[in-house]
Amino acid sequence: MAVTADKETYTLQDLQGVSRTITGRWEVVRGRLRELAPANFRHGVIAGRLFARLYQFAEAHGFGYVLMAETGFILSEEPVTLRAPDVAFVRRERVPTGDLPEQFAHFAPDLVVEVLSPSDTYSALAEKVSDWLQAGVHIVWVVDPADRTISVHRANRPMRVLKEEDTLSGEDVLPGFECRVSEIFK
Repeated sequence: MAVTADKETYTLQDLQGVSRTITGRWEVVRGRLRELAPANFRHGVIAGRLFARLYQFAEAHGFGYVLMAETGFILSEEPVTLRAPDVAFVRRERVPTGDLPEQFAHFAPDLVVEVLSPSDTYSALAEKVSDWLQAGVHIVWVVDPADRTISVHRANRPMRVLKEEDTLSGEDVLPGFECRVSEIFK
């Protein structure tokens, strides 16, 4: 399904209407609508493995919410940037009590997982990681299925690249969460 856009630049007020009228996967970056290619099978399996491990851990410890692909987070309002990670984690205390919000989240997650697709470019990935970190995400994991690595991005810290023999950690965002990198790619 193709994105059919009526405007060149979108505002925060436009987003509700956009979500009801535009088909396919999309994000809005600095007011511009961007179509996202559907994920391939390997991408979906890897994202699913990470989601399952994070979900089970977060639920068992009452830490918060693990969200699946296409959950929209508004990272800035002027110009509007709405991103949708492959997997996200939000600490429980950051979500309003009562019914869960039915609109896009007006905050950044605490942890984001982005699984690389063959169509991803280096510049688009760098822009996405930068957007997440500038919005306040504490950890961004970029999963590279081709190299079987996970790069760990944190604001004001050097990027770390984990290989299959390494252990992925939730660090201070999900204390106690650990997973061998090789388990994600098996």
